[in-house]
Amino acid sequence: MTRLFPTAFLVLVVLFAGFPYTLQADEKETQPDNASTKLKPIDIDYSTLGGLRYSLSGEPLAGTKDLEELIFPLRDYEATRLLKKSESSESNGKIFGTVGFLGLVTGLVGILKTSSSQQTPFWITAIGGAVSFDIGNLFQTEAQTSKFNSVQRYNRFARGEEQVLPQTPQDEKALLNFNSSPAVLGPGTDGKAGKRP
Repeated sequence: MTRLFPTAFLVLVVLFAGFPYTLQADEKETQPDNASTKLKPIDIDYSTLGGLRYSLSGEPLAGTKDLEELIFPLRDYEATRLLKKSESSESNGKIFGTVGFLGLVTGLVGILKTSSSQQTPFWITAIGGAVSFDIGNLFQTEAQTSKFNSVQRYNRFARGEEQVLPQTPQDEKALLNFNSSPAVLGPGTDGKAGKRP
C-alpha cells in the first residue's frame, strides 16, 4: 500500500503537468489558419490625377464588381455594408453630377445668348446646376471613402487582424428586449446590482 501511493501520486502529477500542453494543442487545431484561407491584401495606390487605384497581385481591380468578388465571400456584415454604401453613393453622385452639369451648361448658354433683362432664370439655372454638381462631388467623395474603408477591412482579414462581424438584427423590437437581464448596476450602488426603475 505504501509503494502504491507514491506511484499513483507520480502518475497523477505527470498527467496534470501534461494536461495544459494537450489543451494548447487542441486550441491550435481549432483556430483557423489565415495562411490556409489564402487571402491576399489589396494594394492601394494614389495618384493626383487618377485618385485611388486598387490592385491584387499586380492586376488592377477595375470596378466595384471585382471588389465584390473578393469582399462578399468573407460574409462580413461591415465590409459588405461599406461596399454597398459606396455603390449607392457613387450612383447618387453620378445622378447629381449629371443633372448639375447639364443645369450649369444650360444656364451659361442662356446667359450668353439672351439679353441682360431676360437672364434671371438662366442665372438661377446656372447656380442651381453648380450646387447640384457640388453635391454630386460630395457623394463621389463619400463613395471613395466607403470603398477605401471596405478595402482596408478586407486587408485586415487578409493579415489575420480582424474577425467577422455578424449582421445586425433586422427586427428592431429584438433590440428593445429589456427583460433579458433583471438587474443592472447603477451609479451610487457601490457595485451592487440595483433594480430597474
